[in-house]
Amino acid sequence: MNQKELQEHYKRVFDTESGKQVLLDLERVTNTTRVTADSPNPYSAIFVVAQQQLLKRIRNMTQLRTAKIEKDNIK
Repeated sequence: MNQKELQEHYKRVFDTESGKQVLLDLERVTNTTRVTADSPNPYSAIFVVAQQQLLKRIRNMTQLRTAKIEKDNIK
């Protein structure tokens, strides 16, 4: 499968009202706006950054605007 076909699959999933709501929820539960240092667990920041990168991949593949902008349009 080439990149263009893969992008179309992402769009079919996330460029719907349900997909946008799922993306908003994923961004909410992963705290995409900040990275905190967790002293007992130095790997937690890496985990959060990985979550943020996954959501960024979804937005890039669907070419959707950030959820903050989308949230205004979904209401």
